[in-house]
Amino acid sequence: MRNFPITANPLLQGRIPLEADKINQAPQSELFIRDHLAGYRTELANRRTLLAYIRTVLSLVAAALVFIKFWKHPIVIGLGWALLPIAAVILIRGLLTYRRINRVVRREEKKTGESDGPFR
Repeated sequence: MRNFPITANPLLQGRIPLEADKINQAPQSELFIRDHLAGYRTELANRRTLLAYIRTVLSLVAAALVFIKFWKHPIVIGLGWALLPIAAVILIRGLLTYRRINRVVRREEKKTGESDGPFR
């Protein structure tokens, strides 16, 4: 239910707001805190996702180096060499995803007028 000012609707001019009208609205301070904390959660989730991409890339590179260095079978060595470009693609995708989400968060901060981001 959306509450308009009393003067916005000519049919409701002079109407006294009831307690039931206030129940459906969150207090401004609680709404601000909730939105601010949502910004923190979004930023932390974005960083956590980037770290997961980096962890995956490091695991693939380590496996590739083990396959190349310590195995003598040509198929396993080829698998090791194949893992390196796959790791590079995953790293690039993770960085692009991080940047895209980061831009969206910054754009929303500018829209709401929140100049101090959570981690700046």
